[in-house]
Amino acid sequence: MIKDIFEIEITDVAYGGNGLGRKDGFVYFIPGTLPGEVIEVEETDRKKNFGKGKLISILRTSQNRITPVCPLAYSPKNSKSAPGHLGQCPGCSYQHVKYEEEIRIKNGHLANFIKHNLKIDPATIMDSPVPSPKELNYRNKVVMHFSEHGLGYYGSDNESIIDVDQCPLAMPEINAKLAEVRKDLGKYSGCSDITFRCDGNGKVHSWTDEDAGDDMLNEETAFGALEVPLGSFFQVNLKCAELLADEAVKMISASKAMKLADLYCGCGFFSIAAAKGGIGEVTGVDSDYMAVESAERNAERLLLAGKCSFLAKSAEAFMTENSRKLKTDDLVLLLDPPRSGLSLKLKNQLISTGIRKIIYISCAPDMMARDMKFLCGCGFNLRKARLFDMFPRTPHFETIAYLEKV
Repeated sequence: MIKDIFEIEITDVAYGGNGLGRKDGFVYFIPGTLPGEVIEVEETDRKKNFGKGKLISILRTSQNRITPVCPLAYSPKNSKSAPGHLGQCPGCSYQHVKYEEEIRIKNGHLANFIKHNLKIDPATIMDSPVPSPKELNYRNKVVMHFSEHGLGYYGSDNESIIDVDQCPLAMPEINAKLAEVRKDLGKYSGCSDITFRCDGNGKVHSWTDEDAGDDMLNEETAFGALEVPLGSFFQVNLKCAELLADEAVKMISASKAMKLADLYCGCGFFSIAAAKGGIGEVTGVDSDYMAVESAERNAERLLLAGKCSFLAKSAEAFMTENSRKLKTDDLVLLLDPPRSGLSLKLKNQLISTGIRKIIYISCAPDMMARDMKFLCGCGFNLRKARLFDMFPRTPHFETIAYLEKV
């Protein structure tokens, strides 16, 4: 079968990291490419409104291109990692890009989400993006999957497992532990996945499938030592998360509120940062009871028990039980929901309870924009938004936004 191979110029990068180009007016998305590049591409899939392509060769190279540090990243020079090949890892869509250009591209994506969903000029509310202190070796947690042939990440088909010797995003301690595990994969027969988690002391914990157990980790943060349940959520890029916490505290202070309700609080990361930053009364809420118990101990250990209290319940239940107490200029609500965003019930509660000040933190700008469109359609105004690159070299990033009802 003759494959359709043609030249195309890349004009943009779509959210997710794929280069975008047009041939005879028809849109193609090609991984591993950059604006300004002229490439030779092979069509791999064609839908009604767009096509997908595999990079064959680069005829004109962008000045922002660099050589990927990972042999599994998109690269036409590496036959094993040629786009479309099962040996190519889809996780790092920006390994081939200068870091400052990656930040510019991602900030453009955030601006587009704000512009298209909220119909406002992003330049009027967006502060300059904050890069990660480290571009590589920043992840304190990775999950890998077992296959008949090895251990690694899912491929672009979400079924195949790409064998991974070392991951440049993971902390060095995790890569050392990964090397040990790979020496005796037979030991894990019958297991589907393994999680590696490096704590603040440099110790790597690992567990198979979902059995994390009830061990506790110690994390050293800029605002004090925190206890974290092994299986509970914690920021994977701690140094960047600390910068994000600083921004959250500044937003709370600027709001002139002296009370904070921190939904999805986990072990108390943002709650304790706020209390340390001078907020007089903090209430943290999370459905993970083990994380809430850790948050209570963390506050007590840091002599903040008089300022902080924590509740083990859903965000929706908290809103129902405290609806009369939340309508006040003296309180700001901090939301840091899962990637799926806010439930419809919670969004309706935010409107019906009369909440006036919201800080929204999200690793999914598309879901965040959806939620903010709803809130802004019900009387809120987006006052400020800023990108924090919590996940360098991947298509993901963190956003913090401040909304206020006038």
